Amino acid sequence: MIDQIDGVPRVSPYRLATHLTCAFTIFSILFYTGVGVLQPRAETVTEPLRLLHGRVRMLSVLVAVTAISGAFVAGMQAGLAFNTFPLMEGRVVPEGYFALTPAYRNFFESVPSVQLHHRALALSTLASVTTLWASVQRLPLPPQLRLATDALLVVAWGQVSLGVATLLNAVPVHLGSAHQAGALTLFSVVLFTLHSCRVPHAGRMLARLASKPARAQQVAVP
Repeated sequence: MIDQIDGVPRVSPYRLATHLTCAFTIFSILFYTGVGVLQPRAETVTEPLRLLHGRVRMLSVLVAVTAISGAFVAGMQAGLAFNTFPLMEGRVVPEGYFALTPAYRNFFESVPSVQLHHRALALSTLASVTTLWASVQRLPLPPQLRLATDALLVVAWGQVSLGVATLLNAVPVHLGSAHQAGALTLFSVVLFTLHSCRVPHAGRMLARLASKPARAQQVAVP
């Protein structure tokens, strides 16, 4: 259902966030299942990988919450206000923050609150990804997991930079769409990293793929 406000059609932020959550859930199941088919679950996992798996799992929750908060920013059109960074019109906490009653409405229906929360979540995600990447540099990671953590760092910094550019330019359509696509990309890389933590031998997938043509040639030989 689309509401009419001042003659302009607007989608409810609650419905938009629910729709986005459902889309992310479906995509996550398909993506994780697909990666699992290409790279089956390892029979044994070392303790460092087990601990890293737990950290990446918490990071995936943070990325998901940040993406959902972005749906409320879009639904409230909060990106059209406070188009400055890092301060919000010269203030850390914007005017009107947490002004609605009851208090829970400020998390979903207040433009200053919704935008500030999304900023805080985005920067927390970036800090968490950077800390995770720095902490694994001295660990003997499998090549696939090393690639995953490197990609996670690059995509996280790119997504936050894109979000800042989108905000400073008052959310043009092309930047807004790119930022939404970036959120899905970041979540995909997090899922790939999460799955890679369960794989002690990253070359197993390549070995399986390489063995298929060899088997086909053996079958073809009379």
